[in-house]
Amino acid sequence: MKIVLVNKFWYPRGGAEKVALLTKELLEKSGHQVEIFGMNHPQNLFANEYFSDFIDYNSATWWQKIKFGLRAIYNFQAKHNFDKLLDDFRPDIVHFHNIYHQLSCSIIDSAKKRKIKTVMTLHDYKFISPNYNLFHHGKVSEECVGGRYYRCLFNNCMENRAESLLATIEAYFVDFVGYKKFIDKYLSPSQFLRRKFIAAGFPAERIEHLPNPLPENEFQLSDHDSGYVGYVGRLAVEKGVNFLLEAAGKLPDIQFKIVGDGPQKAILEKIATDQKINNVEFLGEKHGQQLNDFIAGARLLVAPSVWHENAPMSVVEAKAHGKVIIASSTGGISEILPADFLVPASDATVLSKKIKEWFYANPVKLKEFGIELQIEAQLNNGADNYLKKLLEIYSDL
Repeated sequence: MKIVLVNKFWYPRGGAEKVALLTKELLEKSGHQVEIFGMNHPQNLFANEYFSDFIDYNSATWWQKIKFGLRAIYNFQAKHNFDKLLDDFRPDIVHFHNIYHQLSCSIIDSAKKRKIKTVMTLHDYKFISPNYNLFHHGKVSEECVGGRYYRCLFNNCMENRAESLLATIEAYFVDFVGYKKFIDKYLSPSQFLRRKFIAAGFPAERIEHLPNPLPENEFQLSDHDSGYVGYVGRLAVEKGVNFLLEAAGKLPDIQFKIVGDGPQKAILEKIATDQKINNVEFLGEKHGQQLNDFIAGARLLVAPSVWHENAPMSVVEAKAHGKVIIASSTGGISEILPADFLVPASDATVLSKKIKEWFYANPVKLKEFGIELQIEAQLNNGADNYLKKLLEIYSDL
């Protein structure tokens, strides 16, 4: 088959990018012709002449933000370039990942007009709410779900009035044009997210549950233990790292190491300094073998999220390394971890007690559970199983 994979970024920026990059690798190794589309970015591992211009909201001037905001609703340049790619490559399938804001849904038009079958992996809640993670002002919020997009503007769901306005307009425009109906099959990494979409009116038969894959080389059972509790992920409010710091403050004899970057990094570092939480170390971003080594060296890992997680790669990666991971029982996390490793979100006291319980558990017990978690991850997230089911979905279309 000839397949076009679409994602905004083509470097390992987050979970969506890891899935898109691995999907490309698996399809090519199995003999399929793959082309990609995205946005030019200096860190991209792959690109081609069809990629659209890089849009950087963070460093944009006020005029650029207005222009970029309009592109979020309909990006004419991205659509023009994508038209050319589809005409030149003539694919059998177009598989979308994250396209919102920078690329926009305009490129869905291109595939629809050429009657090319389309698949979209759902990495968040953007197609049912202007606020893509159903979280704002420090709490989970679903008030915009079900077509009530105006509440995004009224309640400032993006925590920025201009962004809330644009997100609201974008959501109504997507519904007006009917882009959601143009996608032939949706892929949901978690049953939780699938249920949310069905409850919001998406036909159940158009949403397949397909867990995110991991490369085979990440399934490495490690006996290495450097005696620290690790966190891997974005440093943002919804990830609950502030509660991890609070828990760390209650456990001064245990070393905590935090890998990742994000808008909360400076704030979290200041909290640790001001409150003299001296057993926490911020290590910045790590990728590839450095990240694998960090996970392998941890005695435990923690995912203290306070939003409706879909299927976080950090949890799956910990399982693949045979590591016990303590996580909040939010969203899809409860589907991929046993109840004994789950804690209520936002409760630093319970989190600290659970960390202490497992950190000082018998090493044999930790290893036994680690083996079970790795076996489960291999069955649910192994690359071979993912590729087999993905190709079945493509073929059915």
